[in-house]
Amino acid sequence: MELKTIAFYNWVYPGGGGETVTRNLGHFFRSKGFRIVIYAGTLFEDILTEEDRRDFTRITVPLKAQGNKQIDYDAFCQSLNSEQVDCLIVQGMVHTDFARIRRDVGCKIIFCIHSIPLWEVRAARSKRCSDLPKPTLLKKLEFLLFRQPTNLLTNKLKHRVLKSYTEVLPHLDRLVMLCPEYKEEMQLQIRKSGYPGSKAPDEKFMSISNPLLPPLFPVDRETPKEKTVLYVGRLKREDKRVDRLLTIWQKIERSIPEWRLQILGRGEEMETLRKQAARLGLKRIEFMGHQTDVVPYYRRASFICLTSNFEGLPMCLIEAQQYGVIPVAFDSFAAIRGITENGKAGIMVPAFNKRKYAARLKAVLLDNDQQEQMRKHCYDAPSKYDIQVIGQQWLDLFSEL
Repeated sequence: MELKTIAFYNWVYPGGGGETVTRNLGHFFRSKGFRIVIYAGTLFEDILTEEDRRDFTRITVPLKAQGNKQIDYDAFCQSLNSEQVDCLIVQGMVHTDFARIRRDVGCKIIFCIHSIPLWEVRAARSKRCSDLPKPTLLKKLEFLLFRQPTNLLTNKLKHRVLKSYTEVLPHLDRLVMLCPEYKEEMQLQIRKSGYPGSKAPDEKFMSISNPLLPPLFPVDRETPKEKTVLYVGRLKREDKRVDRLLTIWQKIERSIPEWRLQILGRGEEMETLRKQAARLGLKRIEFMGHQTDVVPYYRRASFICLTSNFEGLPMCLIEAQQYGVIPVAFDSFAAIRGITENGKAGIMVPAFNKRKYAARLKAVLLDNDQQEQMRKHCYDAPSKYDIQVIGQQWLDLFSEL
């Protein structure tokens, strides 16, 4: 089947890492002659780039009622047919009605997971009572006495998540993970579950890394770096845990008086994090909000830090590396080893040990020679994620469908 129109489905657009992947791949596919449609539950038209407006047909996913998060699949499928979509790439939403789309549209369907295998389990186990929407007393009691103990002490949630994946597999052409380790782990977990659909053929599982765009202008490796540490990403507690970074910064701020921390991004945790920074008495921290163009920050910064519960393949680290920014992250996801080249092009800290994170970050902030050695590796490390390399893997996949 010759593919002419490729559609992406994100819950929001533009947004974080998954949405950046949609943008970069979309423009690459457009350059190869494909027509590109972007479907999103929420479209932030005010922060679209001119290139987005030029290259993409943009459609808000129809909902059953205003303010309702339930998708109107009659209207969605009608739109997919009207736009003559040949291949739909769904970015990370397993509860999409793939069976309905397969039946009523018949297009090829690729489901991409932009995180670790079974990330939903890790996210649920990290939730707090205060994270509940509109937490009434009854909701709090139910969470504390039943849901949280069940999630932490049993595998009920894990089996429920696995069942949801095995149910959608028959309706997918490919399930795409971010690296071979994730693909193997996901395939193993699904096979072991024994649920209907768990015996899906091996070719349904594959791995393709996220793509990286080359710098718009040549990177001057001799440009002096400022004493700036960055965080770039969503401000969302269940996975990103920026609160940990603020606690770590509080441990070292006084001993590194020339350094500052900049937080780039927006999200539900913004006000909570501002209050935490004030409570900790942080003096050299700046909340920069959402930045459409983060390159000027990458050019100036020396380090970029993540303190997440989990990540898939965090593009902010890879994007920053090509400008010589050194990543620091917990060793809590397999992809970090490839990004940092096992410590040559970045720093991995034992998972969730804030004391060791603070100590290692402080040590390298004070060691110019170590910074220079790591920075040299950082400039070259991202080449394996180049858009031409990753884009060709997608073109090869399209030719197989």
